[in-house]
Amino acid sequence: MTTRVQFDRNGDIDELHTAEVEVPETGPGQVRVQVLYAGLNPVDLTILSGGFGPAKGTRGVGMDFSGIVAEVGEGVEDFSPGQLVFGGYPNHSQAETLLIKDPEKRLDAIPKGLGTDVAGGLYIAGRTAISGIRAIAPAAGETVFVSGASGGVGIIAAQLALGLGLGARVIGTASADNLQLLRALGIDAIEYGDGLEDRLRAAAPNGIQAAYSTRGEDEIALLLGLGVPADRINSIAAGPEVAEKLGVHTSGEAVAQRGDLAWLAKAIAYGHVFVPIGGVFPLTEVQDAYRFLRAGHPIGKVLLKMAPKPFTEEQRTFLTS
Repeated sequence: MTTRVQFDRNGDIDELHTAEVEVPETGPGQVRVQVLYAGLNPVDLTILSGGFGPAKGTRGVGMDFSGIVAEVGEGVEDFSPGQLVFGGYPNHSQAETLLIKDPEKRLDAIPKGLGTDVAGGLYIAGRTAISGIRAIAPAAGETVFVSGASGGVGIIAAQLALGLGLGARVIGTASADNLQLLRALGIDAIEYGDGLEDRLRAAAPNGIQAAYSTRGEDEIALLLGLGVPADRINSIAAGPEVAEKLGVHTSGEAVAQRGDLAWLAKAIAYGHVFVPIGGVFPLTEVQDAYRFLRAGHPIGKVLLKMAPKPFTEEQRTFLTS
């Protein structure tokens, strides 16, 4: 048996609860993972509320995870027991144990230098950030705008824009408490809220050439009013109707490439990208974790941490020898 987060009907955060469920036996081509960390994403709350359709029976929660390979099925060659891995498993990741039926699509090895905590929250945010930056293609010398630049997606996108557009300038919005961190990363940080248009005009007197928007239609209209070309704007909050009407991109996780996550993991391990952890909660406090994600404006990612397994006999022997 394993403990996982689930819900039985659509609703708000209080519908989430933990339950004991069976873990199927590991079959050919499959990998069983002992989860260490599971990431939270705003889209989880949209699914919970029924934004992507009504729940049909009991459903799991979450996508991002990191962990240890516990067992591999016949025919698996790329992974082995004891290996540290990370990836994404739709509507399942917030559980102590996962059975990955398609590891060739959903698992990557954690490179040296990347912590299991950061790896546990990368799948959605990392792939979403990379896809959007590809869509707007920042170039050398350009000024690029990233909204919500201290959030899980924004903080990665802003640093990718800096790295891709050599000599580019990145302006990012955040709350007052988060401005200092962005500036330490080389991002020209300004506070969001009332008066943003005036602050952007002052910060970019020569205009903004590309933008990564994490807000809705109002922000896109603002950017178009500032002269940003529609085909250089990527939005992860606008729906397809808005995108079609305004002519902007909506490239996100769904169009990411298979190697994107492995590439980003190495970029973080080698120090090119910094991903902070905004909060860590035990699995049993999942409701508090989502309330914090929704209301706390955390820097970077919010994670659930699984309870550690007891030391093995070998570990205990080492400590007493």
